[in-house]
Amino acid sequence: MLKNTEKRNKNLTSPIARWIDANRETAGFTDSLRKLLMYACVEWIRRGTSALLPPEEALSKIVCCSLPEFPVGEWAESPEKYMDEIADFCEKAKVLPLPPALQGEIPSVLDLRGVKCPLNAARSRIVMSGYPVGRTLKILLDEGSPIENVPGSLVADGHKVLSREKKGDFWEISVVKSDSRV
Repeated sequence: MLKNTEKRNKNLTSPIARWIDANRETAGFTDSLRKLLMYACVEWIRRGTSALLPPEEALSKIVCCSLPEFPVGEWAESPEKYMDEIADFCEKAKVLPLPPALQGEIPSVLDLRGVKCPLNAARSRIVMSGYPVGRTLKILLDEGSPIENVPGSLVADGHKVLSREKKGDFWEISVVKSDSRV
């Protein structure tokens, strides 16, 4: 029992971890945790490039870059499940160098192959929410439920699916962010 208490106290040394611990039972906590993650993404990109992106765009850019050491898309889909990882990322974003993949423009391809339903639809929605208006994003999807469900969820959000093309054992869809989505 003492070891669990010591571990918990060690984990609560950062202000962010203490905030999470103090607020986890409050209404709107999941949205607040997701916003905290977005603002950490903003700060990380700002420090590395001097660009100040809107929170949704910063999150979108990091998710599109698919950094294996920072599965931000997965964290944004289920923030309460990844509270400790989000707290750790928020602290690291203050000092970590920005990977080269994040130093350029927002990627134009989102690879969701291997991401199970409905998480692929959730992740595509997260990316499109911060994607620049009028820009086209190519999304790579597995055969089956993903190609059946993801385009429909994006259309329901007001985006336009321009094409669906079979590419070997996966699909590529092209989606443009609608002007009506801000």
